[in-house]
Amino acid sequence: MKQLLYSICVGIACINPLFSQIDDQGGDWYYGFKAGATYSSIDELATTIIRPIYPEETYNVSFEEQLGFTGGVFVYYRFNESSFAIQPEITYGDQGGIFNYDDVNGLEYTIAMKYSYLRLAPIIKIYPAAGLNLELGAQLGFNLNTNNLDYTSNMPELGPDLQIQQSLRQVLKGDHNVGFIVGLSYELPFGLAISGRYVYGISDVIETQANGFYFIENRNRNTTMEATISYTIPFYGNPY
Repeated sequence: MKQLLYSICVGIACINPLFSQIDDQGGDWYYGFKAGATYSSIDELATTIIRPIYPEETYNVSFEEQLGFTGGVFVYYRFNESSFAIQPEITYGDQGGIFNYDDVNGLEYTIAMKYSYLRLAPIIKIYPAAGLNLELGAQLGFNLNTNNLDYTSNMPELGPDLQIQQSLRQVLKGDHNVGFIVGLSYELPFGLAISGRYVYGISDVIETQANGFYFIENRNRNTTMEATISYTIPFYGNPY
């Protein structure tokens, strides 16, 4: 929690001088709200969970994307007589992934990571044409529910699912998320915009604790696709 508060304070301290400088250049300020859906996955889960001593022909694994929600607020500034704009955002976002396993002994199980994040993202918008813009930026996500993991199997006699789930929640801990953003957005004249983004994670989003499952610490990155609708409102009565 101390690290989270420190990061937020540093971010505010860095952004305030930037706002003061760009405000002197003229242009229009807006604020807005956005909401939409996320479609995310976590990679390298098989390497983390399955011991290398097991022959690959004795089991099968598959991965599914996790569907979720995103929403938040932002501030938008368009530079005067320029094709550039900035859009700092604070959003909530669901990001996770699903791991499916089955083997020659008939065991089948699913582990679903259902993490939620408070995300800070400074975005640069580039306008090649009126309304159409390319979005580039970075994203820092603080995990709000590090043990939100679900486990289900077809053989509860090997161990009750709820008991195994509780053990897994103590071993596979969700971590904070850092990634890069690239997206495309189209803005309508009355403030409504439709956006699509791809977020490529660069940090390890699962911290593997010491355990008796023989899981290993591995680099598990998260990738996310997002589709959102946003509405922008001008400050000071600025026209669209």
